[in-house]
Amino acid sequence: MTHLLRAINEFPIRRVTRLALPNGTALKDACAGFKNTASLPRDLDERITRILTSFKKRESATLDRRDVRLIAAAIGSSALIGRNELSGILAEIERRKDNRLIRSVFRSLLASYRQESFRLQMRTFLARYATVLPSSTRHFSEQSGILQADEHLQVLGKKLARSKDIYGFCVSSGITSNILASNYGTELKLAVIREAVKIEDAISIQQCLDWAFAGISGTPFGDYYEAMLSPFEAAPPSPDVQKVLMGVLVLKFGDPRIRVWPGPGGKDGEVRRDVCVATIRRWLSIEYLDLFIKIIEATAEDRQFRPRKKFWLKYFEKGVISDLTLILATDADNIARTMRGKKGNAEYMQWANLNLALPNQSVLLMRLGDLIIAEWSHSGAMRFWKAEDKAAPVFHLSEYNSPRLRNGSIKIKVGVGTRESLVHQPNGQWMMWARNAIEYHTGVSV
Repeated sequence: MTHLLRAINEFPIRRVTRLALPNGTALKDACAGFKNTASLPRDLDERITRILTSFKKRESATLDRRDVRLIAAAIGSSALIGRNELSGILAEIERRKDNRLIRSVFRSLLASYRQESFRLQMRTFLARYATVLPSSTRHFSEQSGILQADEHLQVLGKKLARSKDIYGFCVSSGITSNILASNYGTELKLAVIREAVKIEDAISIQQCLDWAFAGISGTPFGDYYEAMLSPFEAAPPSPDVQKVLMGVLVLKFGDPRIRVWPGPGGKDGEVRRDVCVATIRRWLSIEYLDLFIKIIEATAEDRQFRPRKKFWLKYFEKGVISDLTLILATDADNIARTMRGKKGNAEYMQWANLNLALPNQSVLLMRLGDLIIAEWSHSGAMRFWKAEDKAAPVFHLSEYNSPRLRNGSIKIKVGVGTRESLVHQPNGQWMMWARNAIEYHTGVSV
């Protein structure tokens, strides 16, 4: 009840309106009625403070059972309860020898499992009273090892990740939906994901991710993407596994080039986030480069574009392409949609429309350091802008007109002179001029 009240208090009613639920008005009225129920405290923190004051004054014996049950349920969810307060609460529950209060402590262990100091204290306490827990709770405790040591969670995660029937395994082990919705459930899901990516089997990983994210609404904790990406900072997984991970990550957290991902918990969260985001952005960029080349090969009359992939892939693999937008005219757009449909689980691949251009043309717009580069298909050539120039194209628009991707580009050195664009000559000299221009303006060499 405590956790439900806090959730309702923190839930923004405006979200109900935006969701346009058929019974949205009824839901809003029910929430408002629940909050205003006379039997519930209007200020939960005020009541917790009063109860804790009784503990400090050594008057906890005068508290009624409802107060002690409330304070036990608030462990891990109230910032007012620290290690010292927890010790006093557990001592009072032990003195009372009330089985219902002991069961409340077990629920609080699940709810605050990610707080190590709380976890250790409650685990020690509950281990002494495991026999008074309900049979279903004892069964889960025996199967999971939750009352023994932290490493048992990793063992359980490994078993789940390798199970052919993850839902059936949960039922047989007593892992209920309430357990999965708790702090302990979060840690278990993270353990399963870490084990699943070690296996590097696309089907198993997809199964584990579907299970882990079931019931999670909104944007998940940053710890989830870190568990999925951190093993692959140095080297990518197999293409099948990479496709599964990209599809789930973009679906759950959004395109990292457009949307800011939440930082994972713990020390240096922003730094760890940036490392993970750099990894998936590199994957996505290479995926778009590959699609760009395939589209061009399907629409062009010659085969001048494989050297382009070889040229650009070195920059993509080095991780220096910091932003990218794929822009397609009508024929190229139709081809891309067909290719995306054949790939499966590739809805994360999105692009912009190209207007005032030939229907088979396309553009790969990239940022490399302080340089914006438009790589045109066919005879469109390659053009460069300094990022601070007003004429430089903007990334991630839904539509582009071709003059916007040609006009105002800077001149670059070609031979003994300068040009506003670099034509892809069959002799391949364009690669030397492009490489020189990139190194001159950004200092990046490959």
